[in-house]
Amino acid sequence: MRAAITAIHHCVPAHRLTRAEVEERFGAKNVASIAKLSGIRERRVVESGMTAADLAFAAADRLLTDRAVPRESVDLLIVTTQTGEYQIPATANLLHQRLGLSQACAAFDINLGCTAFPYSLAVTQGWFAAGLARRVLVINADALTTVIHPRDRSLVTLHGDGAVATLLEPAQADEGLLGFHFGTDSSGWRYLCIPASGARQPRTGETSREITDESGNVQTAEHLQMNGPAIFHFSIHKVPEAIQQALTKFSVKIEDLDLILLHQANRFMIEQIYKKLEVPPEKQFFYLEDVGNLSGASTPAVLSEAVRQGRVRPGALVLLASFGVGLSWAVALVRVGAAGLAPINASTDLALSS
Repeated sequence: MRAAITAIHHCVPAHRLTRAEVEERFGAKNVASIAKLSGIRERRVVESGMTAADLAFAAADRLLTDRAVPRESVDLLIVTTQTGEYQIPATANLLHQRLGLSQACAAFDINLGCTAFPYSLAVTQGWFAAGLARRVLVINADALTTVIHPRDRSLVTLHGDGAVATLLEPAQADEGLLGFHFGTDSSGWRYLCIPASGARQPRTGETSREITDESGNVQTAEHLQMNGPAIFHFSIHKVPEAIQQALTKFSVKIEDLDLILLHQANRFMIEQIYKKLEVPPEKQFFYLEDVGNLSGASTPAVLSEAVRQGRVRPGALVLLASFGVGLSWAVALVRVGAAGLAPINASTDLALSS
């Protein structure tokens, strides 16, 4: 049995971190140089009191309501996040309760960032193949801005928060999840890391000490740290190669695909990957200008937005490629069903009062 995506919906905070606000914090000249490459004009960020799980609940609740899916019919809930409610228990258990799912529904978290969507789809496919589930709700959610130092220009200017809910049910004919390709270069795990965030380096007075690097970015060991040049080099060199390997594995060519959707890290990086693969403009799609890099929610969000804008036609063959923290990469090949993917009739915004 193969799984197929039958509905998808994303949710972002209503609060916007505008370019004017970022310029006031870091200076217009600094922000202009970053914005030129990133293609990001605004970021959607959670306010105090809102979490990734709140975004996740809104996305999933709106999807289930719009599609009139009986809550008791969901067999499995997978929540993929790096910014969960607690270290223990899993955020999936809390969302299981908030969504009113059945006690017969399994629920667990996957701790993954940028490559979260293809990995969570592959796990779902495994449950379908084993006959363990027939209706699965996958949620990819992150509020990465909560672990970024407010004066770290290299990260504040790029990242936003968001969540995506995806419903998967048994595939018909040749539709559904057709193939996966994964890889890891663990030598680069330090390039995106919160050093003092677990057992290896407990938090102390020293780990909260602010350090300003040579570029003027303020960080502590308790906040997310990124080696930007290393991540950029990895992305534009390894990702096109990995996608080519995936295409060979799937026996598919660029011209066979209707859309190639990439993790929305920054526009210049995405354009370089498209250029190396010689992807024509009509097969490209971007969703970061008004929301920012949504981390683990980025890849499903770009698919969800493409659905909302009518870019995913019935029967479309779509390649999804994610890359980043770990360092890791993941590629998924998806065939949309003949009935197509209709957008959810609900807002993508979530205000704090909601």
